[in-house]
Amino acid sequence: MMLKASLAQTESESARMDTEKANIDEKMAILEKSIMNLHTKTKDIRDDIINHASQQKTIEKSSAGLLKQTKLAYDGISKKEIEIEDISNEISRVKIDNLNTSSQNELLQKKLNELIGELKEKEKEVQSEERQIKDRHTLIAAKQLRVDRLNRTLADTAKTNGDGEESAGPLENERLAI
Repeated sequence: MMLKASLAQTESESARMDTEKANIDEKMAILEKSIMNLHTKTKDIRDDIINHASQQKTIEKSSAGLLKQTKLAYDGISKKEIEIEDISNEISRVKIDNLNTSSQNELLQKKLNELIGELKEKEKEVQSEERQIKDRHTLIAAKQLRVDRLNRTLADTAKTNGDGEESAGPLENERLAI
C-alpha cells in the first residue's frame, strides 16, 4: 500500500509536473514570441534611427547646399544692386550733362542771335557806306566830266585866242571851284 500510495503520489506529481511543464512550455512559447517581437521592434527602431540619421545627414547636406545657393543669390543681388546704383549714377551724370549742354546751347543760340543782329547792322552800315561811295564816285565822275568839258573849252578858247591867258581866267576859276 505504501507502494501504491507512493506510485499514486508519483503519478499525481508527474501529472502536476506535466501540467507545469505544459504551462512553462506555453509561457516559454509566449516569451519566445515576445522576445521575437521585441527583437523585430528593436530592429525596426534601429532601422528607423539609421534612416533618420541618414535623412538628417541628407537634410544637413541639402541645407548646406541651400545655404551656399542662398549666399550666392545674395552675392548676386548685391552685385546687381551695385550695378543698379552705378547705372543710376550714370543716368544722373547724363541728365546733368544734358542740362549743361542745353544751357550751353541756349547761351550759344543767344550769342548767335546777337551776332546775327550785329552782322545785319554791319551789313546795313556797309550798304550805306557803299551807297555813299557810289554816290561820291558818281559825283566825282560828273565833276570829272565837267572838268574835262571845261578843259576842252579852255583848250578851244586858247586855240582861238592865241595864248589864251586873258580869256582863261573865268574858266580856270570855275574849274578850280569844282
